[in-house]
Amino acid sequence: MSVSGEAAERPLGAARTRALAGLAAWHAAPVLAWALLVIVVYFVPAARQVVWTRGAALWFDSFQGDVTLPFLGEAVRAALGALAAAAAATLSAILVGTELTRRLRWRFEPGAEALVVRAVLGIALFSLFGLALAAVGAYRPGVLRASIAAPLLVGAVRRVRRGVAHFDAAAGVRVVARTLRSPWVWFVALALACALVGALAPETEYDAVWYHLYFPRRALEVGRLVDLPDEYVSLYPMGWGMWYGFGLALGGAAAAKLLHFACLPLLAALVHRLARLAVPAASPWLAVALLVAVPTVLWEATTAYTDLAFTLFFTLALLAVLRLDEVRGRGERGIQWLVVGALGLGSALATKHLGLLAGAVLCPTLALLLWTRDRRAGRAIGTAAALGLLALLPALPWYVRATLATGNPVYPELWSVLGGPTTRWDAEADAGLRRFFARFGDGRGPRALLLLPWNVTMHAARYGGAPGPLFLALLPGVALVRPSRAVATLLGVSLAWLALWASPLASFQLRWLLPVAPAVAVLAAAAAARLHAAVRGMGGTAAAHAARWGVVVLLVLSLPPFVALHERDRAGRNGWVVSVAHGLPLGVVAGGESRDAYLARAIPSYHAWQWANAALPAGARVLTWSGGDHLYAHRDRIGVFAPRARPAGFGLAPADSAWRRLRALGITHLLIDERFLAENAMGEYAWDDFAVPGAALRGRCCTRLWHDGRVGVYRVAPLAP
Repeated sequence: MSVSGEAAERPLGAARTRALAGLAAWHAAPVLAWALLVIVVYFVPAARQVVWTRGAALWFDSFQGDVTLPFLGEAVRAALGALAAAAAATLSAILVGTELTRRLRWRFEPGAEALVVRAVLGIALFSLFGLALAAVGAYRPGVLRASIAAPLLVGAVRRVRRGVAHFDAAAGVRVVARTLRSPWVWFVALALACALVGALAPETEYDAVWYHLYFPRRALEVGRLVDLPDEYVSLYPMGWGMWYGFGLALGGAAAAKLLHFACLPLLAALVHRLARLAVPAASPWLAVALLVAVPTVLWEATTAYTDLAFTLFFTLALLAVLRLDEVRGRGERGIQWLVVGALGLGSALATKHLGLLAGAVLCPTLALLLWTRDRRAGRAIGTAAALGLLALLPALPWYVRATLATGNPVYPELWSVLGGPTTRWDAEADAGLRRFFARFGDGRGPRALLLLPWNVTMHAARYGGAPGPLFLALLPGVALVRPSRAVATLLGVSLAWLALWASPLASFQLRWLLPVAPAVAVLAAAAAARLHAAVRGMGGTAAAHAARWGVVVLLVLSLPPFVALHERDRAGRNGWVVSVAHGLPLGVVAGGESRDAYLARAIPSYHAWQWANAALPAGARVLTWSGGDHLYAHRDRIGVFAPRARPAGFGLAPADSAWRRLRALGITHLLIDERFLAENAMGEYAWDDFAVPGAALRGRCCTRLWHDGRVGVYRVAPLAP
């Protein structure tokens, strides 16, 4: 049997093509070697510890309680109530945003882009509405519930009038089936489920209990904003805190936690859109998976902090900058995206002072992009300035409030430059805060800055969070990605934020690096796509499949049950990574443990405050040697670190003088955690080194009312002779 020359040459041509492709793929070999090195170095030390403990390190808090689930009813009621309240608030915000964008005739890509813009717009409007209510003393639970219910009622009536919307079931099934073929989708669903379990547990994280939920709760009690001069965080921007108030009014602290959890799926949708826009060749679901695989990102979704909300706002503003570049900042679409960008940036400013750094990154980025389009500097600078000025509008009330109270718009930041009342803040308090910030990182010397990406990854405990190894492993592969304006913008914004984060303007806390995690996830997904193609070229389909499933395994190892694998520097009780979820609170969420028992296990003073709330008179004022318990305290309190209380709480003056200081502050009771000194790095002192908490003065002027072996409550009485 003979074949023609043309037919004989065809297989040879295909073979040559494959050979050339395989040869070309080898240029990625150094990047692949780097990725393998990072993974091995990252996991080997922690894996040894897990083997040594026979896996016990992987199950820090998987299930504590009775396996017969005696508190199942309590758990189900709490979960359903919180989910219903948070869903109602989020849906109401989306409906408000949808109605406004419809009236403005704004047009978005259907799906993720439209959903996120409408949700953020609705949340921002509710936040501003809450601030307006607080200004007139009407920030009350009933008013907030009615304001959430109104859009839901209007939306339901409209849906009934319009009838059931037509839905192509067959097309929907095809889309879902196609999506579910991706392992990245299944991982994202698993990660969201883990975050949801954490979000359904009672709130115990320090800052959330201290002020993120405590201040909105206090505002709801009196109908207006409450300035607590003895809490230095009292004048922080509370834009997101006002939104937390709606959750508290609808379903308590659990519902408020879920409002922050809702930021994660919204952010996932935004990253999906950003990936499709910036790197169409990469899998958008891989970008989402890489984002939610960051242990600190996942932890943020389980608690009522504000960093995930801030990241959502920043990423929306970044998307708006890219879209403004597309339309050259002109026409109706340019105005639309300018307003959306200002909405995102302004909401970030109203959430954290860190928003000032966001403006310092995004406004120049927009100016540079527009200038490189048409070389019209005036137009580019004017548009960027408009973005910054418009962003000030939703945030300005918070900075004006701080200025009126202290003369410092970013109080207590820049206290040494801008000053402030010494009754609220002083040099000793400022030095203490600086010492706290200095605990993070490895310094700012040339060597430390050069090794920063490595150290942040490999020594996460020093940075107060864990990024996981995949960003460090994949990002050198960005050099293999086809350059484009969008890729260059994402890379430039990420590097600019990293530079500001590493400067004296910021603190080396990983939570402050999260705003660029979505952009980095998109770049890492693009790099992964190029590396996957290189593996296929070098080793064929089998090697490509092995690499793909290897990434899946690494993603799974980022979930809470495996966080011990990310604690490379852990030795006994030292080297723990904070701001990560050590296991899942399955016991309390499933009903094996009561909510009170869970809270008492996590917050040592919880039972003391429950007793004080019930037994102490309404006018009591408590001086506390405890922290991170504010949300559960319903009596007036002042902490010993407050400048006004410090001389009494940690004074070395004679007993008579210390007692007079207590009376001058109006202190009627003391709450003392006996481990307070050790847990606040004051272990070189003993209680008797100080006048008020010392045994001598306690015996002379204090009557012990309650004690559980660790925390005691005392009544301050006239000083005995």
